[in-house]
Amino acid sequence: MNTEAAASEVLEHLIRLGAEDASAIATQIWGRMLRFSNNALTITKTTRDVTIFAYAAVDGRRIMGSTSNPTQNALRDFTRRLIDSCKMLEPSPYHTHLPKGPFSYPTHRNYDPKIESCEERILEDYPKQLIDQTTQRGGRRTAGAITAEASRISIVSTGGVRQSDKSTRILLNQRVFVDDASGHGLACSTHLDTFNPLNAVEEATQYAKKAVNRGPWSEGVYDIVISSTVAADLMQHVGDAASAFAVESGISFLADKLNEQVASELLTLVDHGAVEGSIHTRIFDDEGVPTSHNIIIERGLLKTYLHNSSTAARFNVASTGSAGIIEPHPWNLEVNPGSYSLEELIKEVDEGFYITNNWYTRFHNLRSGEYSTLPRDAVFYIKSGEIKYAVAGLRISDSLLRQMKSIAAATKERRWIYWWEVRTPTLTPHILIKQTKVTKAVR
Repeated sequence: MNTEAAASEVLEHLIRLGAEDASAIATQIWGRMLRFSNNALTITKTTRDVTIFAYAAVDGRRIMGSTSNPTQNALRDFTRRLIDSCKMLEPSPYHTHLPKGPFSYPTHRNYDPKIESCEERILEDYPKQLIDQTTQRGGRRTAGAITAEASRISIVSTGGVRQSDKSTRILLNQRVFVDDASGHGLACSTHLDTFNPLNAVEEATQYAKKAVNRGPWSEGVYDIVISSTVAADLMQHVGDAASAFAVESGISFLADKLNEQVASELLTLVDHGAVEGSIHTRIFDDEGVPTSHNIIIERGLLKTYLHNSSTAARFNVASTGSAGIIEPHPWNLEVNPGSYSLEELIKEVDEGFYITNNWYTRFHNLRSGEYSTLPRDAVFYIKSGEIKYAVAGLRISDSLLRQMKSIAAATKERRWIYWWEVRTPTLTPHILIKQTKVTKAVR
């Protein structure tokens, strides 16, 4: 059963069972993953997953559910149990009817049949190349994964929506080790021809080699240069905070700040459903509304929250094409470029750090934006505009609001970032942030 047929069958069952408002989204994702470690290919895996998501409203009561069993009997049983459960709920004060189509949807070129039809032996060439290039460049060991995915998605609704789309992506996440030092590299693309993993292995190997010689440092307040990888991690949380659901729930540091200066004039942040190269391409949201190009922050000014039809009705605005039935969210974020090279950015730092990667970003207070994160892999101490040596054991403890207002410069070059620490694909430059608190991760 194809995705449109599966979604249509679920919608027919929901209507027959008494749903007044209903939608169904069927997604099929083909994926091939190749994992390598200790300079050898260790695992290859091919998957084909089907998920059907359903939404229904009965007498003002609302319910959502999903199933990964697309057989006719399973879908019939799934919808029956969904409606039976819905009838036992209290009416929702947030019920709004699904948007009425038909709509005109954006187009994109983020689908590559070469990825969908890619033979396993072609993908298996990549780990061998990466391992060989790592050792030739001076790396001792390497580990990582290459993942190729092709997705097909269809939506149908009682609002007259009936639309399908398809997209592809290929990703590399790699670490290189030299003694006890490591470097990290990423590569992301929607097309096989523009996928360039060798740049990632070159960068990761150079980071690892330079991170071997470490020196001392002290806790304090420093200027920091963050790589595109780190910037993407931070900016995805800005995108999350722009959700009207987060604002209403009291967990957004952007609450009550519309049309206020929340960042440096150097920062513009845009959310795209479908833009050239976007790793998570969507031409429609979960309510069937066309996705758009939403300017969240323009030259530091907070311009909009992200809305579905329910939050839009309460805020007396239009949907931004960002649904989530419950929680609107960003699709693909873009940070505007600066005018510097990375070398010029480092020269702007009197004393500080260049942070190439991070993980464990956790918020102490979502409402104020206070968080901490742990730099990992290669981190370098900068003095008088020059990298002096590598350091280890740092923790960044700051407020995202303060940091956004302290952006001082950014690079011209930007990269798409998407990996397990960055779940909203983000196109971003390296960024220079002034006066950030840096503490010891281990005492």
